[in-house]
Amino acid sequence: DALRLIRDQAREEWQRHSPVPRDQAKAVGRRFSRALATLQELIDHRAKEIAHAKRALVDAAHELLNSSLAAETRAEKSKELQRRWRALGRAPRGEEQALWREFRRLCDQIFALRDAQRDDHAQQARGRLEAMQKLIDRLDAWQPARLADQAELDSAIKQSDALYPLPPGRRTEGMRRRWDGIIRARRERLAQLGMREEIERWLEHRSLFDAHLAADAACQEQGICEDVTYDPASSLSEELRNAHEQRNAARRNPPPAEEVSERLTYLRAYLSLLALGRLRQQDESLQLAIQVERLNSGVGRELSRSEEIRRVLCKLLATGPVSAEQWAREKEAFDTLFDQLTQLSPT
Repeated sequence: DALRLIRDQAREEWQRHSPVPRDQAKAVGRRFSRALATLQELIDHRAKEIAHAKRALVDAAHELLNSSLAAETRAEKSKELQRRWRALGRAPRGEEQALWREFRRLCDQIFALRDAQRDDHAQQARGRLEAMQKLIDRLDAWQPARLADQAELDSAIKQSDALYPLPPGRRTEGMRRRWDGIIRARRERLAQLGMREEIERWLEHRSLFDAHLAADAACQEQGICEDVTYDPASSLSEELRNAHEQRNAARRNPPPAEEVSERLTYLRAYLSLLALGRLRQQDESLQLAIQVERLNSGVGRELSRSEEIRRVLCKLLATGPVSAEQWAREKEAFDTLFDQLTQLSPT
C-alpha cells in the first residue's frame, strides 16, 4: 500500500507540473514512464507475495475451523489470523476480494461455533442451577430419622458436587449459603441420632451393667466374687464383650477404690461434654485430660460423637469394681445424661 501511495502521489505531482518545455517533454516523459513501470513492477511483485501469504492464511483458517481445539481457543486463534491479514496489505484487486470473502466466511463460521458453544454452556449452566435449586428444596424438606440415613445425605452431597461449577451471581451465592446451612443442620441431626442410637443400645444391655454392679457389691460386702455371664446369642457387640470380660477381671484383681471413683467421675464428665458441649464447673479440671484422650483416640481421623460415646460406655462397663456407695453418687448424673442424649433438638 505504501508503494501504491508513492505511485499515486507521483502521478498527481506529474499532472500538477505539466506541461513541461517542448524540447524536454519526450525525454522527461520517457524517464517518468520508466520509473512508474519499475514502481508498478514492485507493486505487482509485492501484491503477488501478499496474495500468497493471504492464501496461506485462508488455508490456516480452514484448518483451524476443522481442528479439534476448543471453540474459544479457535476463536482466539482466528483473531490472530485476522490481525496478520490486516498487517499484510492488498493482493491484486480481483484476487484480494475473492480471498477476503473466503477468509471472512471461514472466520465467521469459527465465531459462530464459539457463540453456539457459549449459548450451550449458558443453557447447561442454567440447567445446573435449576437442578441445584431442586436438590436444595428436596433436602430442606427432608429430615434423617436414623444414623443410616447418612447414606442419603452423602448421595445428595455427591449430586451437588456434580453440578458445580454453577454460574456466578447473587442467586448462586444465596443458594450456596442456604445449602451449606442445610448440610450443617442435617449433619448435626445425624450426629444426635448416632448418639441416641448408641445410648439406646446401651440401655438394651443395661441389665448386664446392673448385674456387674450387683456382683461387685456381693464381692465387696459378702466376699462372694463371681463372674457375671451373658447370653452368647445376645446382640452384645465385640467391644462390649471385651469390656464385660475386663469388668470380671477387675473384680478378681481390684484396683484401689479411689482410682475407680476418679475413673467414674472422668467418664461422667466426658459424657457430659458430649451431651451438653460443656463441663460442669466442678469438672473443669478434667477438660485437658479429656482433650488429650480425644486427640489420641482420633489419631488419623476425627472420631464421630457416636463413636466417642461408644468408647465411653465401654469404659464405663469395664470400670470396676464399683461399690454401692460409689454408684449412688454418680447414678443420677449418668441417668440424666443418658436421658439428655436420647432427646433430639427441635428441627
